[in-house]
Amino acid sequence: MKKSIEEHEKVPLLLSKDQIDLIIEHTFAEDDLLDALRVAEVVGRRIKVLFTLHDLEDLNGHVAAVANHCEDRKMQNQFDAIYDAIQKVELKYDLR
Repeated sequence: MKKSIEEHEKVPLLLSKDQIDLIIEHTFAEDDLLDALRVAEVVGRRIKVLFTLHDLEDLNGHVAAVANHCEDRKMQNQFDAIYDAIQKVELKYDLR
């Protein structure tokens, strides 16, 4: 069952430092999205980044664009994993 949240509420996305570095270095995401990645909270071996569902959708669009146009198979797989992680979070929530 999906959790219902307000449009402005932020939800956690857990990524590794390497995944965050890939996003920052290889996407054309807007500064506000990249800034959220830069100031994220470390939780164990992961980094917890807080985004609204709208921000997650935007970020996933940038991640998908890189994955779809990447000629380096290893990097493409890394971006595919990031895409999947974002999508998992998106599927947990619904806007009220």
